[in-house]
This record gives sequence, structure tokens and C-alpha cells, in this order.
Amino acid sequence: MSVPDSFLFASFRNALSAPGVSSARQPAADGRQLYHRNPSSSSGGSSSHGSSGAVISRMLPLSASASSFAAASTTEAAPPPSEFNKQMLRSAKDVFAGTCGGITVTLLGHPFDTVKVLLQTQPVDKPIYSGPMDAASKVVKAEGFAGLYKGVTSPLAGQMFFRAGLFFGYARAKDIVGASADHPLRYFQAGAMAWSAATLFEAPIDFYKSQWQCQIIKAKQNPAYKPPYGSVADCVKATIKYSGAMGPYQGFGATLLRNIPAGGIYFGTFENLKIHFAKQNPSGVVTDSQIMMSGALGGMAYWSLFYPLDVIKSAIMTDSVNPAERQYKGFFDAAGKLYKQGGVKRFYAGVLPCLLRASPANAGMLYTVDKIKQYLA
Repeated sequence: MSVPDSFLFASFRNALSAPGVSSARQPAADGRQLYHRNPSSSSGGSSSHGSSGAVISRMLPLSASASSFAAASTTEAAPPPSEFNKQMLRSAKDVFAGTCGGITVTLLGHPFDTVKVLLQTQPVDKPIYSGPMDAASKVVKAEGFAGLYKGVTSPLAGQMFFRAGLFFGYARAKDIVGASADHPLRYFQAGAMAWSAATLFEAPIDFYKSQWQCQIIKAKQNPAYKPPYGSVADCVKATIKYSGAMGPYQGFGATLLRNIPAGGIYFGTFENLKIHFAKQNPSGVVTDSQIMMSGALGGMAYWSLFYPLDVIKSAIMTDSVNPAERQYKGFFDAAGKLYKQGGVKRFYAGVLPCLLRASPANAGMLYTVDKIKQYLA
């Protein structure tokens, strides 16, 4: 027996009007339009032509409404990044730029630094080297050009880590103090803050580098001398053995006393010179050569003003890792004994190679960091 069409249409209308069935149509991926149960409806309702919540579907061609829905889904703009994500991206850029800067300053400056340490720590009464050129030539003659890079593994890895932390901290410090072209003196404050915090990473790196380099001097003084450390790892083991976790921080106080004022001068000089050059240029933008000049002068200011503090720091860091065998008992004890060795002149031993290093190494590093941050902006 056939069912009248009027009965089928009536049943269809009743099903749609049943409790729990929404009349809103939603397109499906295959072209169907679905009628869905309203989740807010009572689960106990019923209809005369089926249970409540029944889902009724029918196959239809892809309608205009479905096409519009698909188009809207694909063209909908992605939500803007959150402030947290922006901050994380900025931090990642600072860390990457600082890491590249650390590589640059180590490769450019390590030979000069080797000569500086040799001149700083040689005995005054029986000097081994008459000057920077003599020290460099004797090292090259004895060990080849690679001798100038002796101990570079530790500072290379360390400088990458240290400079990453330094420039990350400097960026955050600038935000904290509000350093800008309108408040240029705040760059000095930000630099002091950043470098004081970075001393936690720099001091151990510098300590192991100095311990490794000073073995060259002792070998020159005594042909029968046998270096106690075959590698930087051996030195690490010895410091932990005698002083525990504080072993790598031998000379930390002297490093901090140098870094707080020197860090402020370093970054303050660099940033203010860039601002000055930019104002002088018709374009209002600092050039590459001016960035490098600013970095070179910042490095010169750092070392020329605070070099005596670095001499004291080097004396403490190259002292014995065994507390019972140390020559210096602290910062002021070291300063007094160094003065007795040669007066004020003693605090400027090795200043020439240090200043020669300061210009290219810091120009290269700050230029590298500045340009990478521009490219990543």
C-alpha cells in the first residue's frame, strides 16, 4: 500500500518540530546538510514520529551557503600573536645575535688576549717578554700560529653562551630603565645592570681560560715545568676538588668590580655614539662604518679606563686553585702586592695588546649583533 505524499510531508514537518531538533542547517564536507539535536533540550522529550534528538539528514548538492562557509573558513585571518609570544621571539633574536657576537669577538680577539695575559702575569724581576711583539713572536716560534689560540675552545664555547646572556640581559635592562634616544644616559645604567648579571657566566669562563694560558708562562720560566692540566676538563676537576662548586668563581669579586662600571661605559658609549652619528646623517640612519666605529670606541673606553682592575683580576685568576698555595688572599691583598712589584706601572702591564684588541674585536662583535638584530627585525 502506497503512502500518500501528504502524509510523508506532514511526518517530515513533525520530525523537525520535535523537541531537541534544531532547524538550523549546517553543511557537511560531503555536500549534505545536517539537522542536529539541540544540546540544551531535555533528553526526555518525544515526538509523534520518532525519538527526540533524532538526526535527520538528506543528500543535497553543495549549496551556496556551504560554499560561503568553506570560503569564510579558508580566508579567516589568523589571530595576532600574543604579547608573550612577541616577547619570546624578541628574546630568541637577542640570544641568537649575542651568540654570533661571541663567536666574532673570540676569533678576532683571542690572539691579542693571549699576549695580554702573558705580559700581565710574567714576573717583573725576570720578565720573559720585552713587549707585545716579542711575546707574540716567541709564542709563534715555539708553538706556531696556533699557539696564539691556545685555550680557545673554552672561551669560544663560553663566549657564545656569555654573550647570548649578556645581550639578552641588556635588551631586558633597556626595557626596564626606558633607555632610548630621548633618554640616552639610561643606556649607561642598562649596560651596568646587564654586565653585572652576566658576570655569573663570564667569571668561570675567564678563569679557566686564564688558568690554561698561564701554563705557557710557567713553561717558559722553567724548562722542566710540567703543566698540571692536559685539558680544560682537568682544570675543572681540580677546582671542584679543592673548592667545590665555588671553584670556578675564583676571582669573581674582582670581575664584578670591573664589570659594573665598565659595562655601563661600554654600552653607554656605543649607543650614544650611534645616536650622535644618526643625528648628523641626512637620512637619520647610522651607517655600517659608524656602527663599527662606535663599537671600537666603546671597547677602547672599557679597557682604557678599567684596565688596572683587569690586571688585579688576572692575578687572582691565575693563582693556584689550591687555597693553601695561593699567593693572593683577596682583591686588596693582590692590589697591594702588585703595587709592591712595580708601582702604578705594574697595573698597566700588557695594556697595549689589550687596546689593540679592543678596537677590532668590539667593533666586529657589536656590528655583528647590531646587523643581525636588524635583519631579524
